[in-house]
Amino acid sequence: MSSNQEHRDAPMPYGVTLLTDHDLAKLFKVSLSSVYRWRKQKLLPYFKMGNTCYYVQEVIVPLLVAKGSRGLQTAPVENQ
Repeated sequence: MSSNQEHRDAPMPYGVTLLTDHDLAKLFKVSLSSVYRWRKQKLLPYFKMGNTCYYVQEVIVPLLVAKGSRGLQTAPVENQ
């Protein structure tokens, strides 16, 4: 059996939930473009399998809740 096959069949560690871009957008009630922008700005840790980006829920949710999902920005925006 090749090592690639062994990894493909490996079970997900207990307690780890993966989210896609769509899951994240729905969970935090933001647009997909917001999720894409946060990822591009390197504000969200993720990994890719094929063409799909995955986020570990147990890492992402506390991060977004702490920062506020709509307020996740690289710098504060001032009202003018």
